Amino acid sequence: MKFSELKSVGPSLNLKFGEEDQIDIHSISTPSTPLENTFVFIKNKKFLESFLSGDLCSNLGAVFTNKLFETLDEEQLKELKEKLSWLATVESVEEAMCAFSKPFYDQKFSSLNLHVDGRQMGSAEIDPSAEIAQNVFIGEGVKVGPNVTIMPGCVIMSNSEIGAGTILFPNVTIYPYTSLGGNCRIHSNTTIGSDGFGYNFLGGEHKKVWHFGGVVIKDNVEIGANSAVDAGAFTPTFIDSGTKIDNFCQVAHNSKVGKHCVICGRAGVAGSVTLDDYVIMGAGSGCAPGAHLKTGTQVAAMGIVSENAVWGPKAVLAGHPARPLKEWLRTQAKINILTKKK
Repeated sequence: MKFSELKSVGPSLNLKFGEEDQIDIHSISTPSTPLENTFVFIKNKKFLESFLSGDLCSNLGAVFTNKLFETLDEEQLKELKEKLSWLATVESVEEAMCAFSKPFYDQKFSSLNLHVDGRQMGSAEIDPSAEIAQNVFIGEGVKVGPNVTIMPGCVIMSNSEIGAGTILFPNVTIYPYTSLGGNCRIHSNTTIGSDGFGYNFLGGEHKKVWHFGGVVIKDNVEIGANSAVDAGAFTPTFIDSGTKIDNFCQVAHNSKVGKHCVICGRAGVAGSVTLDDYVIMGAGSGCAPGAHLKTGTQVAAMGIVSENAVWGPKAVLAGHPARPLKEWLRTQAKINILTKKK
């Protein structure tokens, strides 16, 4: 996509440096995982500091708010010119995110054939040892590995991959651009890769941020019945190997779940949450957006971790807002004493 095409859907877009006719944009990425031939949104100094401290790739652009760009000093601007191919500004990152994500979503999804089975089209690659029941839909470009079992009612949508030995129980739905590793077990009525719940409130309405990042799930992951793993906005939602997720759980868009985590029944993590390895989420617990639980941290049942909170490693948390278990127990004991009837 050319810069002029992007500007046609976001009139406030204003190029600050770079050669407009040489800008070729393949997609959008995120400050934490910038990709070649993409651009990232930078809306405040916190994002800018994090972005500049990471490893940047070639042919990368950025879109700032006008307000943030005006605060840059000469040294910061010089550094940005050294590291970026181009930089532009907009009045509102939130508005631009809604406007700019739609054409990239359309570019990725509009050409997919979601109605004809990939086996009929000759585009699905299915290992001869895979066992596929009746009443299963397999989309174009799907790859099914050796010894996979797919039970009745499953839908595997375009350009997804199912690793060797994985089992999909009845009525599992896999959205496009999902990658499942080997020896996974996905139980009935679970959905992987549906749109992330991302909206920006603009002009009195909730405007959609279009999600096209997909989902990547590594080997030996088990996900219970009636659970959901949402697609990332611009880069994949990620679940690492050995993690176990119970029934009625949610992993929201852009979240990253480490190795050998345990997420118990009705627990959920909101968007952009990071769980490092061996984290345990008790039944009914949750993490608000942007929370980060470091290796070995545990959240007791019904505990709720606050937005952008960082805990661990090996913290043991309880309550709402979640805090160290011993502190929470002391607080509960004090409340019981104060409220006890005489």
